[in-house]
Amino acid sequence: MKVWELHNLRLEGEIRTTPDGAAEIGGLVLSEKAYLIAVRDFRPDQLIELVARHGPHQAAEALVTHYSSPDARAQSGGRGLIAIRDPNGGPGVYRSDELGEGELMGRRL
Repeated sequence: MKVWELHNLRLEGEIRTTPDGAAEIGGLVLSEKAYLIAVRDFRPDQLIELVARHGPHQAAEALVTHYSSPDARAQSGGRGLIAIRDPNGGPGVYRSDELGEGELMGRRL
């Protein structure tokens, strides 16, 4: 069971698991590693609210911006987040070291 599936037990189905095994919140896909970084600073219900309020594209950019700060990067072991299109074409957030440079080509938001 994925960690967001446990969080989702109290959140009435707002966080789903994609066929690829990632978390999906209102159209925003977060890899497992990105989700684990995000929940260090944001509660799951805050992530849901962020996506609901700003939409998946702007929520992705807000998460990337947040984890671009030196303090946030230090707390996440020097890793940040990147926003790219997920394999299905929608907005996605991944940990900065998850994808190789070749995989990033053509997938930027």
